[in-house]
Amino acid sequence: MRDYVFLLRPKHWIKNLFIFAALIFSLNLFDIGKFIISLRAFIAFSLISSFVYIINDIVDIEQDKRHPKKRNRPIASGKIALVNALLISIFCLIAGLIIAYFINLNTLIVITIYVIINIFYSIKIRNVVILDVITIALGFILRMIAGATAIEVGFSSWILLTTFSIALVLGFGKRRGEILLTSNNFSEDTRSVLKQYNIQYLDSIIISSVTLTIISYALYTIDSEVIYRFGTDKLIYTVPFVIYGIFRYLYVIYKFDNDGDPTEIVLKDKLIIYIVIIWILIIVGLIYGAK
Repeated sequence: MRDYVFLLRPKHWIKNLFIFAALIFSLNLFDIGKFIISLRAFIAFSLISSFVYIINDIVDIEQDKRHPKKRNRPIASGKIALVNALLISIFCLIAGLIIAYFINLNTLIVITIYVIINIFYSIKIRNVVILDVITIALGFILRMIAGATAIEVGFSSWILLTTFSIALVLGFGKRRGEILLTSNNFSEDTRSVLKQYNIQYLDSIIISSVTLTIISYALYTIDSEVIYRFGTDKLIYTVPFVIYGIFRYLYVIYKFDNDGDPTEIVLKDKLIIYIVIIWILIIVGLIYGAK
């Protein structure tokens, strides 16, 4: 049973918490009805995410067998048969789409787009340098859009840009960690796209993405429309928390030379957990306290 749970990768569902961003920033956090709808969207996206993870594991089975960490995954290690994994993935796909259908049509369309993009990612895009990480970052945007469509609210372009850019930081940071991990354990890269990257290039693009993240978030906090909607100009004071969170992530991947997996880092690094919680509490206090 543990292997089947691991196959679904529930700890990676933490990424789907981006769905609740629309609930918070639309001032509907305490609306029970919309919270339940957002929760349903979260469940739908989590099931769809598990479908994507399983399909990726099936496609990557031979490469994962040569990877120092991924070779322990249920499919690569042979603990779960390919047929069983495929059946579970199909169940997750159908269940996720059904739940999305009963939310509304727009949410179903967004989740369907996410599925299609990730199928293309597994087949081809995963081997295309730069576009591989951009596709992953687009997935975070679709999560936020799904959350917005579920409760039928809009979203600031600045916050979408911030989400996209921080996803680039996480994505390229993970690529950097994968290069270090595979080069320290094997003479041959386990993922072909890694051969097209090098540490120096990734360092420069990570810096660019960090800069874009900080600037776009800062501009979001001082945007006149945002100030008018929330009735406060104090969001600018949350910028240092965002900067610290990003810098802490960079510290972890550069200091300890791990694989850069953002999920592992967020779940294990207490300082990042604390700063995220503090940031959320301050955001909620500022935008809801002003009303």
